[in-house]
Amino acid sequence: MVLESWEELIGARIGPDDRYEILRRVGDGGMGVVFEAHEHRRDRRVAIKFLRSDGAADPETLERFRREGSRFSRLNHPNIVRVFGLGRARGLFYIASEFVDGSDLYDILKESGGLLPVGRSLEIVRDVARALSTAHANDIIHRDLKPENVMIERATGTVKILDFGIAKDLNASMALTVKGTYLGTPAYSAPEQIRGQRLDARTDIFSLGVILYELVTGEPPFTGSRATQVLVNTLRTEPVSPRAINDGVSAPVARLIEDMIQKKPRKRPESCELVIQRVEKIMAAIGDGLSPDDSKGVVGFLKGFFQG
Repeated sequence: MVLESWEELIGARIGPDDRYEILRRVGDGGMGVVFEAHEHRRDRRVAIKFLRSDGAADPETLERFRREGSRFSRLNHPNIVRVFGLGRARGLFYIASEFVDGSDLYDILKESGGLLPVGRSLEIVRDVARALSTAHANDIIHRDLKPENVMIERATGTVKILDFGIAKDLNASMALTVKGTYLGTPAYSAPEQIRGQRLDARTDIFSLGVILYELVTGEPPFTGSRATQVLVNTLRTEPVSPRAINDGVSAPVARLIEDMIQKKPRKRPESCELVIQRVEKIMAAIGDGLSPDDSKGVVGFLKGFFQG
């Protein structure tokens, strides 16, 4: 069955025993379209991500979609969106996952004037690093870490990573991702990713460093009028120090960011555990000198954002 419109899915029952009822369309991604649904069997809200129909005939896309769900379901961490199931309905592949009621960092930055308090930024990055550490321990890298893929729950302030849509199994055959094929988002992609070279945990660390830079300065370190220019600048130019943009960024925070976005992977922290250690050391050192916004904590800050 070929869909003429995505809206045709609203009200449909899909999955084993028709357990998922599609309620509404909530977003579009690079690989798929996302709906909110209700799982009657467990009486809970879920997100259903359907593979775009224009990718349905592409074997590589289908294989990546299957691998996204199967590998993602192995990850069990409070800062990673849970996957409940993988299936096919109306001729389309889908992934059923935890529904996160909140906003992503992109929208939060936009509504907060472009940057967040340093203390809050460190807390968010620490939680993302914890999630990535679990993924890396399972030989999974995200490969497309960016503000749009980091959600903050409305009620609890919990940080959640989503959309491992182009995640790559570190032990998988390179046949699934042809060398030289670029997958990612220009402003957050590491040099080795742009060059189509072998990736590891430090690739995600680079992207996380770019996010931290943006959270505390209001802009990513590598920019350009076109995507190709952003990629070239990432490879060839050195970013402005975050302290030159925001004098509220301490020297230890600036050094951490600069280390995380080094162009050569060997110069970056080797693991997210090391990033977490440095972030927590910085947070402990600045704890007594937090600004009023910082002292609210993630939950307090985000409640203010959602209510404002």
